[in-house]
Amino acid sequence: MYTIIVLLVFIAFFFLYNLSKKTEWSDKPAWAAYFEKKRILSTVLSAILILIAGVLLENDNGMVSGIFSLMVILMAMGSVIVLLFPFRYVSVKQMALLFLVFIVFEQLIF
Repeated sequence: MYTIIVLLVFIAFFFLYNLSKKTEWSDKPAWAAYFEKKRILSTVLSAILILIAGVLLENDNGMVSGIFSLMVILMAMGSVIVLLFPFRYVSVKQMALLFLVFIVFEQLIF
């Protein structure tokens, strides 16, 4: 559950990061260029993803703890994207593999 919530917040923050004029992304894929052109769609989609993550956290942890968890996850994902994305340390395939590994660990442990 938490892996999916973190992924939703990661995707939402990445959509918003993609809209920034300060980002330099020379080899931008077609989907990223599409969402950059559709600013309203990208903003609404990221807001919906953050709201879904917030609702899931509030259902799982309670109201105050869920809001606090959402703020912590949002700050963490923002830091990860802003610090690591410009250096291109992790590709989309590596992120997908990492996500699958964490899903498997989450299912085995909990």
